[in-house]
Amino acid sequence: MKLYEAIARSLADLEVSRLFGLIGDANLFMVDSYIRDHGGAYTAAVHEAGVVLMALGYARVSGETGVATVTHGPALTNTLTALVEGVKTATPIVLLAGDTPTADREHAQNVNQRELVMATGAGFEQLRTPATLADDLARTFFRARQERRPVVLNMPVEFMWQEVEYTAPRVYVPEHRSVIASSTDMDNAIGIIASSHLPVVIGGRGAADPDAEAAIARLAKRIEAPVATSVRGKGLFADDPFNLGICGTISNPVAAETLGAADCLIVFGASLNQFTTGLGGLTRGKRIVHIDPSASQIGRFTPVDAGLVGDLRLTAEAMLKWLDEAEIPGSGARSDELLAKLTAMRSQKARFPRKPRAGAVDLLEALQTLDQSFPKDRVYVTDTGRFLLGAWPLVQVRNPRDYVDTIGCAAIGLGLATAIGAAKAAGGRPTLLVTGDGGFMLGGVSELASAMREQLDLTIVVCNDGGYGAEYVQYAARDMDPSLSLQHWPDLANVARGFGLEAATVTSTEELQAAMQAIASGDRKRPRLIDIQIDPACMPIGH
Repeated sequence: MKLYEAIARSLADLEVSRLFGLIGDANLFMVDSYIRDHGGAYTAAVHEAGVVLMALGYARVSGETGVATVTHGPALTNTLTALVEGVKTATPIVLLAGDTPTADREHAQNVNQRELVMATGAGFEQLRTPATLADDLARTFFRARQERRPVVLNMPVEFMWQEVEYTAPRVYVPEHRSVIASSTDMDNAIGIIASSHLPVVIGGRGAADPDAEAAIARLAKRIEAPVATSVRGKGLFADDPFNLGICGTISNPVAAETLGAADCLIVFGASLNQFTTGLGGLTRGKRIVHIDPSASQIGRFTPVDAGLVGDLRLTAEAMLKWLDEAEIPGSGARSDELLAKLTAMRSQKARFPRKPRAGAVDLLEALQTLDQSFPKDRVYVTDTGRFLLGAWPLVQVRNPRDYVDTIGCAAIGLGLATAIGAAKAAGGRPTLLVTGDGGFMLGGVSELASAMREQLDLTIVVCNDGGYGAEYVQYAARDMDPSLSLQHWPDLANVARGFGLEAATVTSTEELQAAMQAIASGDRKRPRLIDIQIDPACMPIGH
């Protein structure tokens, strides 16, 4: 068969469930063969960055390796920011990228693709010859899964029509299920926990597996410790009355007080980066036990007193066993006083202290209404922007795998394409994207066509403060004129309608409630956009 046919068959044999792409000279016949000869599911993007972002969103929700394809030269350069995002969020995807003919040094689209890819931190593999396809493709998939980052397979266009004898690629990635049954590290961890009077258990995205979450929850109850999560651990411990919420710079007042007073943090599958640690303030003076399957993550951002490398569920169960055998009593940190504070806080309605201008909506009220009104069995995606200070704590999910952020490299404009990929992995559940107007205009408008073509159950909520909110804050904080940060956008609801979406503009609480009711009764196979008008002077502080 021809090489392009062999690549398509290899994807089918590797059980790639969906391919995201944008076709060009170097990949169009491969994509056609994948669809026509093997019945492959294919989602096309409008921009090459969207191709990679869709694969990232799909991988984050499905737990599979995302697979994407673009052609060569500028098509590959268009993916670079998205590749950086994949590296920083440790998301395994394979990008099948074409390359210009090796013999044509003056080809208009010839660029040094290896150096560009390597500069992003992604992995790079070269398709050496048509005959080595099986080995090169298998190595690419293996590295993506093992290294948990994007890996690009570079495919010269002149190979595509060459004849090859097909060999199916074989990819084997060993399962890591290790546990420390007995060691100095385990002894230290048990000793730290046993001597703690105010411990807090923190879960991250690494604890998304339900069995791991259940074991960690049992440990927390056994030592009578309240629980908290990182941002990417949203959804963990949702039914625990002693759930403090997010640990970090956006902790609620009760969580900040409790975490500040704690003398021990037991951390499962969270990175303890500067935001989770509240710029170091929430970990200062505390003894820290850090558990993660990867040794490279232990103490990566924050020094720890005991580090356990192992499967989170098995390690939590081993810790429970040792605590029971040593007859260690509970800490008493799950007090009636703490429960009363948490109960009172949850009954309060979030509002910004200042009333927004006429024709605008309180951001916190809007997000809280969205959380209460949108179907609970949802996938939730956020772009990056000032609105996140409300969107992170106020909109909930049931499991960390149902939440996808795009803040890995702090770039705005990555949300919509990521949400399309997440929606394709959602299994029929509704997907909610919350984005800012700056991010939507930068990277969202063109992919409305993709969302409409795919007939997604996707709701796009634009928190529209009329410009760039983080920059507005910095100007205003220095008593400077913030008008330079403001923009004169078109009517975003009309823009969405032009692509065929349902759309509404919200300027009041009543219009917000009406928009929520329209979502409940609307067409589930037609994406929709809600443009919520926000006062830039009445937003959470942050930049």
